[in-house]
Amino acid sequence: MDVKELITEAANREDMSYKFYMDAIDITKDPVAKVWLKELAEEEIKHKEMLQNFDTSKITKFEPGKIQDLHITEFLVDKDVTDISDFQDVLIISMKKEQKAYNLYVSMAQSSDNVDLRNLCKILAQEELKHKHKIELYYDDIIFKEN
Repeated sequence: MDVKELITEAANREDMSYKFYMDAIDITKDPVAKVWLKELAEEEIKHKEMLQNFDTSKITKFEPGKIQDLHITEFLVDKDVTDISDFQDVLIISMKKEQKAYNLYVSMAQSSDNVDLRNLCKILAQEELKHKHKIELYYDDIIFKEN
């Protein structure tokens, strides 16, 4: 796989995530969860557009930033989209999806001998971690405060 193929594949993954969240809107009955799912879907479209317009010259200049990982996801049980009954379920499923995408890109970066491809994977991993962090903050602020 080369850099352009990876960008195309990553954009396709963002599109699949968009469809996942849009489908989940039809499944859940919780109005708050529906709003959150729509917001997540819109973010996936923004990620796809960012990838489609990605300036490959940034790959060689990439310096990873420090993103805090709250590690909330690691302590939660996986849920299926059909299990969505409330806002908490949406957050759990979303965090797990972002964690899996992050793990995929980290794994790809570690296994690549191509420096540009490795850096692109690190860029994509960082974007997924940012998204996961945002969701974990919501979870921490909303769900943990309720308990």
